[in-house]
Amino acid sequence: MKITYTQIFAVVSKQWANVNDIKQLCGIGRDKAREIRNKIELDIKASGKKILGGKEKIVPMSKVIDYLNMDIDYIAKMAMLEKRINNDGEI
Repeated sequence: MKITYTQIFAVVSKQWANVNDIKQLCGIGRDKAREIRNKIELDIKASGKKILGGKEKIVPMSKVIDYLNMDIDYIAKMAMLEKRINNDGEI
């Protein structure tokens, strides 16, 4: 399933990322998304910082964005354009 820029923007606008967020951003399965989350978690712990504990493991979305090398300015620009096209029917 193809994800739109508007949907990507909604996900990256969150403060924290879980496995489902990573799955959605990458278009991958649960196991690969867990690997990415675990890698980010290990990098955070290696830097001497702590991870929030809880029922569901989460990592900062900013770390996911960095890990995936995402261009947030471009995503925001394309999401706005997408919204404008959907509302007006033209550019």
